[in-house]
Amino acid sequence: MRREVRKLQVGRLQAERLKRGVAGSRADVAQRMFLLSVALTFLAFGLRLYRLDAQSLWLDEGSAWVEVTGKRWLTLFAELFSPNAGYPLYHLLLKAWVLVAGDSEWALRFPSVLAGALAVLALMAAACELRNSSERADEGYAPAAAGLIAAFSPYALWYAQDAKVYSLLILASALLIWTLLQALRSDTPRTWSLFAVAALISVFVHRLALLSLAGAALVITLHLWRRGSGVVRWRAIAWAIGALALSVAGVAGVILATRDERISSERSAVGMLEGIWFTFAHFSLNRWPDELEGYLGLPALIWLLPFGVLTVWGVALLLRDARAGHSGASVVLGLFLAPLALFAIVHTLAPVYEARYAASAFPAWLLILTYPLLARHGDIDASRPLQGSVTRPVAATLIVVSLAACVATLVQPEKGLFSGAPVKEQWREAVAALAARVHPDDLVLVHPHYVMPMYAYYAPRVTPDPLPQPVTFPVFAEGDTCGIVNPTRQQMLECIRRRFEPFFNQQATGKKRALLLIAPDHARTVDPPPLSVDRFGWVGLRFQYPQRTWPCGGVELVGVLLMCQSFPETFNPGGPGTIPQPDQALEAVFGGELRLRGVTLALHGGAARAGGALPVALYWEAVAPPSRDYRMFLHLCRDCETPPVANDDGPPLGGYAPAGLTTTWRVGDPVHDERALRLPRDLPPGRYTLLLGVYSGDGAPDTRLPITTSASTLPENRLVVGTVDVIAP
Repeated sequence: MRREVRKLQVGRLQAERLKRGVAGSRADVAQRMFLLSVALTFLAFGLRLYRLDAQSLWLDEGSAWVEVTGKRWLTLFAELFSPNAGYPLYHLLLKAWVLVAGDSEWALRFPSVLAGALAVLALMAAACELRNSSERADEGYAPAAAGLIAAFSPYALWYAQDAKVYSLLILASALLIWTLLQALRSDTPRTWSLFAVAALISVFVHRLALLSLAGAALVITLHLWRRGSGVVRWRAIAWAIGALALSVAGVAGVILATRDERISSERSAVGMLEGIWFTFAHFSLNRWPDELEGYLGLPALIWLLPFGVLTVWGVALLLRDARAGHSGASVVLGLFLAPLALFAIVHTLAPVYEARYAASAFPAWLLILTYPLLARHGDIDASRPLQGSVTRPVAATLIVVSLAACVATLVQPEKGLFSGAPVKEQWREAVAALAARVHPDDLVLVHPHYVMPMYAYYAPRVTPDPLPQPVTFPVFAEGDTCGIVNPTRQQMLECIRRRFEPFFNQQATGKKRALLLIAPDHARTVDPPPLSVDRFGWVGLRFQYPQRTWPCGGVELVGVLLMCQSFPETFNPGGPGTIPQPDQALEAVFGGELRLRGVTLALHGGAARAGGALPVALYWEAVAPPSRDYRMFLHLCRDCETPPVANDDGPPLGGYAPAGLTTTWRVGDPVHDERALRLPRDLPPGRYTLLLGVYSGDGAPDTRLPITTSASTLPENRLVVGTVDVIAP
């Protein structure tokens, strides 16, 4: 008897020790997972801060800036309940942040950085919930893998460095998955309350969250249906009705919120299968498939293959486990498949394809990629003979290859976010290029009209000079058909042309030159090219081809161009046929061939500012047929025996034919050449001398032309044009 009691006591002690050991082991694992989660969150935070303001803002970011700086608090609060507002909560949060941190590029993007880093933490928490039913609680491969892929994902990094809502939407979707997993596992009022809060917040983050909520309602429906009959089944039916209502509301809401979206490229109008393929490519490496073709000598399919294998493998395992009644598998599937299916419906009804509209499904997709690491142990798959010792190394290898592909894509030359190359629309550089050459009396055009916020944002940031107020083309209002019912494409183009030409002529009257800032992909949506071979619509074509004008160059950047045309006489103040005259007469003949008739110093706001530009217009004519294509230099100096403090050097009108080549000048024909000297930001205030010279650009000896003039000159054939007072910016 004593022996049996003793055995029983020993058994109890062993059970208690085992229980304490398991509990201790689980506590140790939980502590390690917490530390790992914090470490990966900080890693993600650092990656998202890297080169945060290296890229210029693009159009949608400029629109966000307009929303938060141009609308009052009450207006933004009212939009929380407006069906027309796509993501009102984000604008409120961003407005509050801008009040504290300002509206620099870095500041505008920082909330997305923070949301992107926290999304990694939320995703790892969701992955830990998935593994809570596992018997092998000492393993945390899947959460760690999910955190690593989320940290290095080019898709997640792109939106985390974007002053838009989509990084916050990814965070909201990850929280929705995590809280729903907790609620279904614990089934307590507290966990269901957390899920309800996450669901409510996600709706205010973006209307796209309704698509995820429809998937969540469907998962709850299946969960309740499996639990029993009677009242529980009726609750399941109620949730099913809710899922349907959320689906309809989500599809309608997204279509309504994006009704003003423009199809910004030919890739926007794609079929459903193409949309699935493009979404997979963007989720994987944030690329169109053709952008991966040939990178490092590999076809695009090789780059996407590890992601494809993991996706198919993970979905297959999830389907199997969901059929076996595993609620976690149902959650991941539901919040992946439902948003994508509903997004496909949205895309079919309103074909404006953008990969960002599928962002609510992205966190569930990351869990799918890592699911093969945890689906082969514990009660998830206890009846299967194939053990994790075989499958886990294969899954881990595919995940490592996927991570390597992510890093390689981030540094891909000319396309990678961390490559150092511009990959977003270069509005900062375009406006800076305009500011460096614009004159106060130039006609400045911005096209299409809805990119005007980019000029408004960057103009005061790239120069201290008060630049001219640009003109936009309201005649390109979408939907105006000149009274024609169901017009053909040709009728619509002719309608646009008839309305555009008089407006342009009115704006150009009294101008010598026009500068056009145009975003071609956006402009084509309201100003379509007349012919399929044309790159531009009516506005751009007017600058592309001479039309009683002289082309004067420009610059082409990512997503935006600066184009220039000079008017010899068409739009001058005296009317057609009059010759533009300088403000300051200055007679000088260079080399017996070129005669300077005078100059105009049209300073911005009446002053030259350090860090700004010094606009100078030179008025020429040929007194003998020029023997070479000459170049002119303008030097600004205080001590003119030392190198100039600022200069401009080049052929007239940028060297563009005909007027840009002096060998084409006819004797007696007037030419006006607008130039600008960039003034250094650290240029001390004071009075400076402006010098002019002409030389041959062909490398011949004694290339500076001698000067015949009654005006002041300096040695080395330099004409004194005048003096300029430079003030502090």
